[in-house]
Amino acid sequence: NNDELKSIAESFRDWGRDCYCAPGKDNTCSKRFCWTAAEIGGSLPDGYDHKYTYSHLGYNLKITDMQAACGLAQLEKAPQFIQARKDNFVFLKDRLKDCEEFLHLPEATEHSNPSWFGFPITLKDSCPVTRLDLLTYLDQNKVGTRLLFAGNLTRQPYMSGAKYRISGDLTNTDNVMNNTFWIGVQPALTQSMLEFSSSMIARYLGVRFD
Repeated sequence: NNDELKSIAESFRDWGRDCYCAPGKDNTCSKRFCWTAAEIGGSLPDGYDHKYTYSHLGYNLKITDMQAACGLAQLEKAPQFIQARKDNFVFLKDRLKDCEEFLHLPEATEHSNPSWFGFPITLKDSCPVTRLDLLTYLDQNKVGTRLLFAGNLTRQPYMSGAKYRISGDLTNTDNVMNNTFWIGVQPALTQSMLEFSSSMIARYLGVRFD
């Protein structure tokens, strides 16, 4: 019956995440993209998605026995789910091809056949907008986005004061941290939903579909 202890326990349950949104909810704090490094610690860029900010080490303890049972039953539908994800990925890839001047679009590794978890997008140096501005625009237009975990983990608040060794300059992880996000390809998405999300991205970039 203690809200503070409940929040602390849930954070340890959810990988040490700083965000306290309930499952399926976004922006409970009303400043999801407005947190500064000074407020949360670490050296993440200002405006970094609070849903992907980790203030301490935690665990992945979200799934319950009932959820596991439901998951086993859903395995029978896995072939349809996988095909739907692949189809949605192909649809988005084709829709966003006219934006490749500004965006790095995902490619499957050679000889792989992935069931895509999401559709990752990285802004190029030529992109006329920042990721923060684009994600804020998409959020305002009800297009769900997530960051690609994890980017540069050494900049997360929970790494402050920790001892670790860095190999290289982490250029690519910093690029992911600053410029990459993904949108959904889950089977529940309809073609009209995918058209809308891709159109919102193109519109903000100033790209007109043929």
